[in-house]
Amino acid sequence: MVLLACFTPISPVFAQDHDTDNDGLSNILEEVYHTDPYNPDTDGDGFFDGVEIAHDYSPHQGNGAWMHESDYDDDGLNDWLERWFGSDIGQIDTDGDGYNDFVEVSRGYDPKDIRPIIKYSKKVEVDRTAQRLYYYVDGVKIENWPVSTGNPHSPTPEGEFTITTKIPKKRYSGPGYDLPGVEWNMKFKPLYYIHGAYWHNDFGQRTRSHGCVNMRTADAKKLYSYIDIGVPVSIIGNTPKHAIVGS
Repeated sequence: MVLLACFTPISPVFAQDHDTDNDGLSNILEEVYHTDPYNPDTDGDGFFDGVEIAHDYSPHQGNGAWMHESDYDDDGLNDWLERWFGSDIGQIDTDGDGYNDFVEVSRGYDPKDIRPIIKYSKKVEVDRTAQRLYYYVDGVKIENWPVSTGNPHSPTPEGEFTITTKIPKKRYSGPGYDLPGVEWNMKFKPLYYIHGAYWHNDFGQRTRSHGCVNMRTADAKKLYSYIDIGVPVSIIGNTPKHAIVGS
């Protein structure tokens, strides 16, 4: 009877709303962000956890690190993105299906749902001015890779396209070039591909192609694994006048 009397006044609502360390973050949210409910400043940087979360700073990193600069569980999906997609910032594989959260999100799957159902839209954007390729899932930028687009005399075409074909390995040849064994080819327009390039290392620095989008082979392999036929490709910006970025 005494034990019952002790526990009777405590309700789940009060327990959820309680903020043990008075840092502006409820105990429930302390669990969500994997912060210390008994320490108002988990990373010891002089700012309460609740204040850091409210302003998108990491409560774990200190030194003014933003949420998107922290990956608490080291799964490849930063803490800001974990929050966006609703996954657990302290679990590499939120739904326990054997795939880490970053891989699932990158392929368009819900990291909280064990079912292999594509949930999120995907998009590729190539910026000819910056010589960068951006990969979006659910409208949020997931990847940012350096590329080399078409040279000034053979620019990568501007406009809106879609991935129509995926070919693991292909040979490219024409006047003055013959490139066998090119990997991870993704066609977005007849004769135009996004693909790996093993013959140079000028990605992000200058144009190098006859109109295709060159990527580092490892980056192209990742993109190839993420996207499907029908994924939109947007080509924007201006081709550098003298092949070098900023020229």
